[in-house]
Amino acid sequence: MEGGAAAGTGGGGKAVPRHRPDPVLTIAVPADPGELAPTRERLRGWLHALGVAEWDVETVLIATGEACANAIEHGYRFAPGGITTLRAELRDDLLEIEVRDQGGWRTDEGGDGDERGRGRLIMARVMDEATIVGTPEGTTVRLVKRLSANR
Repeated sequence: MEGGAAAGTGGGGKAVPRHRPDPVLTIAVPADPGELAPTRERLRGWLHALGVAEWDVETVLIATGEACANAIEHGYRFAPGGITTLRAELRDDLLEIEVRDQGGWRTDEGGDGDERGRGRLIMARVMDEATIVGTPEGTTVRLVKRLSANR
């Protein structure tokens, strides 16, 4: 199959096969909240191109958006200009996403009492797995979703 083939007709009126996207997507996300919407749209387009059902797309976007927003807000709060890496991989019906930053880790002291801090709960509720590993060198959020059968 040709790498850049698009749907349509070739020279003799034959349909040219649509190129299936790579099962791995990697996006470098600058630590700027304005980059969240374009990042979600790139992920949405990749998921749609792979034939992922809309319900799964929406839940993945919720969790991934939360992970990216947290990386920007918390990981790089003292280091604007940092880069968060989003890596998504689809194997059969299992989607794995990692969001990594190299910013500072902040333990959850749990003492501010405001309405914030529900990101972990949201990610855990909409994904099959949501783990967060923080170190002084950065944070990795790993999200796993078993996709619906209607792909």
